[in-house]
Amino acid sequence: MAELPLSRRSLLRAAALVAALPAFAAACGSDDPAGQDSGGGSLELLRVALPSSIGSLDAAKEAGIMNYVVALLVQEALVGVGQDGSLQPSLAESWTRKDATTYVYRLRSGVTFSDGAPLTAADVVASLNLHARKGSTTAFAYAYANVDRIEATGDAEVTITLKEPDASFAWTPSPGTLLVTSEKFLEATGERIGTPEGKLLGTGPYKVVEFAPDSHVTLERNDTWWGGKAPFRQIRIDFIPEESTRLLAMRGDSVDVALNVPAEQLDQWKSIPGVQLMTAGDRSLVTLAFNTAKKPWDDVHVRKAVAHAVDRDGIVKSVLRGHGKVAATIPDPAQWGGVLDSAAVTDLYSTIPQYGFDLAEAKAELARSATPQGFSDVLTYPSSGPQLGRAALTLAENLKGLGITLEVKEVPLEQWIADLGKHESGIYLGWYFATTGDPAEYAQQLLHGGATGANGTNIAEYDNAEVTGLLDRAKASTDDAARGELLGQALVKAAADVPYQPLWWGEAATAFGKAVTADGFGPYFFVGPWASKTAPR
Repeated sequence: MAELPLSRRSLLRAAALVAALPAFAAACGSDDPAGQDSGGGSLELLRVALPSSIGSLDAAKEAGIMNYVVALLVQEALVGVGQDGSLQPSLAESWTRKDATTYVYRLRSGVTFSDGAPLTAADVVASLNLHARKGSTTAFAYAYANVDRIEATGDAEVTITLKEPDASFAWTPSPGTLLVTSEKFLEATGERIGTPEGKLLGTGPYKVVEFAPDSHVTLERNDTWWGGKAPFRQIRIDFIPEESTRLLAMRGDSVDVALNVPAEQLDQWKSIPGVQLMTAGDRSLVTLAFNTAKKPWDDVHVRKAVAHAVDRDGIVKSVLRGHGKVAATIPDPAQWGGVLDSAAVTDLYSTIPQYGFDLAEAKAELARSATPQGFSDVLTYPSSGPQLGRAALTLAENLKGLGITLEVKEVPLEQWIADLGKHESGIYLGWYFATTGDPAEYAQQLLHGGATGANGTNIAEYDNAEVTGLLDRAKASTDDAARGELLGQALVKAAADVPYQPLWWGEAATAFGKAVTADGFGPYFFVGPWASKTAPR
């Protein structure tokens, strides 16, 4: 990954960070009394390296996985996600599905925001209505399109009524699409939420004290958190996009936690004395997405040609070094727990059309298209995902033989997220991280015809009435087996149209320095107050 061309901005940032590291280590290293607890020797400061900058702390404005890594230390949802992908209590201590369209949540008692104000049902209603109100343009608004009304039905009770039954809605008030703040904060801060001035307010184990969008976030412990006293008094999260700089920082004992360790550097990270490198399949999906509403990508033969030009096996072996799996479809097989058993998933996936690496077939498909001589386009990838860039470069090299010129460009993560929402490009790289244990999570977002248009989650602009109908029937079903069958049919039919070419299901690798360790690292480790599961050692 180091051989990828870096922008001038990236090179300047790398130089600045390398120059700053000795000073950073002196200020934050384990030999500094300010960085330790004078009583027991445990760290007072947790130093975290993120592989990208973030433009907003508000995940409802910029819903990238790195935004969640920060926000979920500060804010919480009604329900959480366990490490096995199951729903767990959070701000709601219990909930019931009163009937097919009514969900009732009983709030946990004794919860306060970090400013000392008690959590009320009115706060939860205001947080939900931020996304559910008519005309909302938040990143979470799509998840609330089926909501009829939200009410405080008691001092500690919130009732959500849907327009139509939706088997997936139980996951909606979880961290992926709900982060609770106070009604007063919403009214007072408005559009400044997530900015350096507005910051965030939540009920979580930490509060934001400083945010510099191109540099870092500083958090301080919220000692009134209902979940107990978090292990570290302060957390400093630095944005360090360059892989070699993050590695240098860990070697120099300048960071305690580093996310997104690149596959080709795993051995180097493992060789650092005292470092624990934790890996786990994270149920993420990387996929090519073809804009079916834009020429020449509206031609199924063009889409099939490019799909056949992707050497997915080669990418998993060479780019990911085996730390991932070739994706046969949109949901990871592990995502089906509770809906289909493993044998049924295996049977289903064997029926989904595949477009294996075959350049001769790719040429034949392009010859059948309206652009048999080829064309040019641009494919961008986020600076936080250089492995996506390397995969894109291998595809671009293969496409040259077809007469297709694909310019591969690195862009900042926040720009990449914003561009995905515009639906203006012809081809995209999609990079998705599961925030629920529901197999319909990606399918509904990427394949449903109602999710097309600017700011929609269906970045392929794919609108097949039969597929949308199957997804709607799956949402309305209360029988797991029937729901699984309907979802499976939708995946099979959509694959024949090739709006997406799934590339791989990913594996997360996070490094924990010699002073810290983590409990329960797995697919959903960062989908919650993860620092409370990180401790001195």
